Amino acid sequence: MKKYILIAFIVLTFSGCIVGDVVALPFRVTGAVLNTVVPDIVGNTITEVGETADTVIPF
Repeated sequence: MKKYILIAFIVLTFSGCIVGDVVALPFRVTGAVLNTVVPDIVGNTITEVGETADTVIPF
C-alpha cells in the first residue's frame, strides 16, 4: 500500500495538478485564436499570461 501511495505522490509532484491547467486553458485558447486574426505578439502575450498562471499556481 505504501508503494502505491509513494508512486501516486511522485506522479502528482512531477506532473502538477489540473488546477493550473484549467486556469491557463482559456488564455491559451484565446491566444491561439488571436494569433490567426491579429499580429502574433498580441496572441503570444495572452498565451504567456496563461503559462504564467499555470506556473504560479502550485496545485
